[in-house]
Amino acid sequence: MRSWAAVAGGVFPLVLAAWAAVAADLTITVTGLRSDAGMVRVAVFDNASDFPRGEEVSGEVVKAAPEVTVAIDGLKPGRYAVAVHHDENGNGRMDSSLIGLPQEGYAFSNDAMVFLGPPPFSEASFDLPEEGRQITIQMDY
Repeated sequence: MRSWAAVAGGVFPLVLAAWAAVAADLTITVTGLRSDAGMVRVAVFDNASDFPRGEEVSGEVVKAAPEVTVAIDGLKPGRYAVAVHHDENGNGRMDSSLIGLPQEGYAFSNDAMVFLGPPPFSEASFDLPEEGRQITIQMDY
């Protein structure tokens, strides 16, 4: 009779291999940055209730350049939306005017349009298949 540890030891690597097989990679290229000052924050969301200011699934902060590329590895295949902020002065927040208009760059996946606030998840979201995906987002100022 095989012990529980032997069975678990044989099954556990199979479970890990199956999980790794369903992990998808997302490559995000952000174009149109007006300067290489500050940082670019890229946030990935998997639900409408958090998008674009809540808990992100994954994210990266990188040094600004005229074009930046970020690779997010190991996501579950599914529906996602991306929000990008060019924090030119590096203060860690989106600066806005006295009437609330953004003074720094921002963008959303699908180049979803902003109208009196961020676009809904449904307009910015896209499918991430098992084989992964590359998207390009144009920065807006």
